[in-house]
Amino acid sequence: MIKTASERIQQSRIWLSKDVFPLWTQAGIDAENGSFIESLTAQLQPTTMPRRAMVQARQIYSYSEAIKMKILSPDQAAPILDRSVDFLLAQYALPSGAFIYSVDADGKPAAVQVELYTQAFIIFCLARAYEVLRQDKIKEAAKKLIQYLKTTRLAPNGGFTEIKNNQIVFQSNPHMHLFEAVIEWLKVDPDQEWEALAFSIYELCIKKFIDPISGVVAEIFDENWRPLKENGRFVFEPGHQYEWAWLMLEFKKITGFDVEEKPQQLFNLAEKYGRIKSAHFVIDEVWSDYSPKKLSSRFWPQCERIKTAVSLGFADAADQAMDVLWSYLNQPAKGLWSDTRSEAGSFDQNPAKASSLYHIINALSEYETKRQTIF
Repeated sequence: MIKTASERIQQSRIWLSKDVFPLWTQAGIDAENGSFIESLTAQLQPTTMPRRAMVQARQIYSYSEAIKMKILSPDQAAPILDRSVDFLLAQYALPSGAFIYSVDADGKPAAVQVELYTQAFIIFCLARAYEVLRQDKIKEAAKKLIQYLKTTRLAPNGGFTEIKNNQIVFQSNPHMHLFEAVIEWLKVDPDQEWEALAFSIYELCIKKFIDPISGVVAEIFDENWRPLKENGRFVFEPGHQYEWAWLMLEFKKITGFDVEEKPQQLFNLAEKYGRIKSAHFVIDEVWSDYSPKKLSSRFWPQCERIKTAVSLGFADAADQAMDVLWSYLNQPAKGLWSDTRSEAGSFDQNPAKASSLYHIINALSEYETKRQTIF
């Protein structure tokens, strides 16, 4: 049955308020220390995996966004945020200002690598926590982490280094999330350091990350920010084209900076080469010659398509992407979701990852906020 925008919004609000947050608040938070667990099984039981800092950060965002959407009241969500921030600062933070990758259920370090990707999400969630809690220690932690990045992780040709398996690598994706993080800080704090860092990442994306021949954002680079190629071509992710486009639009909205046609161009390339046209699913990976590489479809690129389409004013694409997303959310156990649709069209049955809610609620919130302004 064809739904109206209002019906899609209502469906989302009911699902979040009746299914998602009651379930994840009860089963997805450790009552002993206030940390967020990694995932829930189809039987609604928490898994025993180590708890990544990234998951703590993304769930802090999700609960803060639930306040903005009036899914949860401040009285309901603020105590959860307060405990989770305390756990994050106490158990993951290093004297340097950086944050380790994961801890076990007791808060003891499990994996101590300091990934740029993780640091970006810490800065991101601290902005959201600061907006709700207004605690000085939150901003102080974010500023100390920025100082760590500037003194320890500067890349030789701009941006910052990523560390994977004790090896230095150069990737665009952690920078995208750092861009997202400082945009969030720009919304809640007038400190000029946030704006300067946001501009520097935007410039790096325009001048280095976006390949001038294909027009897409590449993923992995050498130290000179040249895309690493295999047989003369590199891989790009359609989901990240949408995500960079949406962030550029947010950057323009906050700063007034003219991002020209870049968001539209990235959106167009993802629409043209990054989707299964017959089923409307965004696929996972494409070669820089625009031939498909990986025809599976994770849920999150569908979320990014929603956000960018509705921000650019493309109602049909936003509606289409919303309906596609719901094929991942319609699960026998209410309040859970599937992560991946295979090339053959089947959905995985793995435990639902807590980290996914960040993407989902962001997309649903953007659709609710902007869709009904499009005529």
